[in-house]
Amino acid sequence: MAKQKFKILVVDDDPFVRDMLAFILESNDYLIDTAVNGIEALQKYSADPNIGLIVSDMNMPEMNGLELIKELRNNKADVPIIILTGNDEVSVAIEAMNCGANDSLVKDENIQDTIFMSVEKVLEKH
Repeated sequence: MAKQKFKILVVDDDPFVRDMLAFILESNDYLIDTAVNGIEALQKYSADPNIGLIVSDMNMPEMNGLELIKELRNNKADVPIIILTGNDEVSVAIEAMNCGANDSLVKDENIQDTIFMSVEKVLEKH
C-alpha cells in the first residue's frame, strides 16, 4: 500500500522563495499548496482539511506570519506551523514560538537543508 503523501502549505509573498521551498519539499515527496499572504493561507487552510503543516514567512503584506499564527490558534487550529524570517533577531523567533509556532528558521543560504530537517522534526513531535 502506498504511503499517504503529506500536504504542506507554503506561505510567502516572494515568488522566488515560495517556489524554491515548494520545489525542495516536493522533491522530498510532500504535496504542496502555496499562498502569498496570511489571508490567502487562512482561506486555503479552512478549505482543505488535508493540509497538515504550514510553513510561513514572517513579513508579508495584508496579514503577516505572526497574525496568521494568532488567527489559527484563536480558531483552535492544531496544525503545526514553521515560521520563516529573513531577520536573524532571536526576539522575532521567540515571539513567533510564544504565539504558537512549532519551529522557526532563518531564510539563509542553508534553507534547503534546514527546511527539510525542520519539517521532519516538527511532524515527528506533532
